[in-house]
Amino acid sequence: MRVPRDVSILALLGFAPCIGAFVRIDDARTWWSIFVSASVSVAGFEVTKRVIPLLKRYTLKRGLYGKDINKRGSEAGEKHIPESLGLAPGIVFLVCIILFQQLHYYDAASVLHRLWSGGSHKIFAKQPITEAWLVDYNAALATICFMLFLGFADDVLDIPWRVKLVLPSLASLPLLVAYSGGTSIVVPKPLRGVAGLPDLLNLGPIYQLYMVMLTIFCTNAINILAGVNGLEAGQTFIIACAVLCHNLTELARLGADQVAVRDGHLFSAYLMLPLATTTLGLLVFNWFPSQVFVGDTFTYFAGMSIAVAGILGHQGETLLLFLIPQIFNFVYSVPQLFKFVPCPRHRLPSYDPATNLLHATPNWNLVNLMLQVFGPCTEKQLCIRILGLQAISCIVAFICRHLLTGIYK
Repeated sequence: MRVPRDVSILALLGFAPCIGAFVRIDDARTWWSIFVSASVSVAGFEVTKRVIPLLKRYTLKRGLYGKDINKRGSEAGEKHIPESLGLAPGIVFLVCIILFQQLHYYDAASVLHRLWSGGSHKIFAKQPITEAWLVDYNAALATICFMLFLGFADDVLDIPWRVKLVLPSLASLPLLVAYSGGTSIVVPKPLRGVAGLPDLLNLGPIYQLYMVMLTIFCTNAINILAGVNGLEAGQTFIIACAVLCHNLTELARLGADQVAVRDGHLFSAYLMLPLATTTLGLLVFNWFPSQVFVGDTFTYFAGMSIAVAGILGHQGETLLLFLIPQIFNFVYSVPQLFKFVPCPRHRLPSYDPATNLLHATPNWNLVNLMLQVFGPCTEKQLCIRILGLQAISCIVAFICRHLLTGIYK
């Protein structure tokens, strides 16, 4: 399958700053560990591209397909499009992080470093994998796998919205049970001294509640900002690249004595690399005009992967900065989501077959708001506008995050 030109441009814009941050990492072990993870992730991209054509034949055969509502009234709107193809990148993603766990255990980074140097460099000093690291890694695997299963079950069983809100809390149970990190937060400098707040505040069970709420929000945030070819996968790719760039930037500046912080960013990078590449493989088929639908299988799995990276990478605040469009869309959608105003099953724009343009409908979401503000446009143009907004939001958040370092906290 040939990669669409727009997807190639998106990949270049997403990975370029990550590569720029990666080459500035001085620590050899960290550099080679990320290189190994990136190599596995690139293989995951190729495997995803090959698995999707096979899987879509089975979903069509089993009647798991839908019609593109944004093309209703045209010939393309009558075509059967395979559903739930988010299953392909989800499975490949899990295989990638399991494979990397094995490569990390056998210290593949040291072997590659020695081979690359022609044997002139010694093997890195052995750093045994701690039990806490393995527990967190496997808990992340179990949580994401659980969410992938629940997302596929939702696609097949069509679970009601009120139940969908509960699913992420069930999937987060392995993460909560195995979580061994701290439950304290650094109080922002402007708030220190107010009401006697200390520099470090232990939230205890409140922090665990925050973890559950973050998983619920992330899994549903991508799910409700959807309905346009390429939008779900596109926003996931941009967010994953933003988080990855932040991780690599921090790894490039951290000192050797900041082991705990470094490990958190490494953990997040190990998740975001395969998420970005497998999502890109899905986007090859999901870009306009879409050959497959990603389904709740993908939005749940992708949202949970991002949430796990934020929690175990100890970067929840930064993650929320990258999710500003999703936060706005959720807040803007509240009147419909909670039935204060009528809420149809599909809160999509209306399609005019004569002009091939999408027009805004009286639905409260970012998709229709973009059409109200900027006027009718094609589905592809609408997707590019929203993804552009996502990218700009991530850039602004990234800049603000680093400008405030040392000032805010």
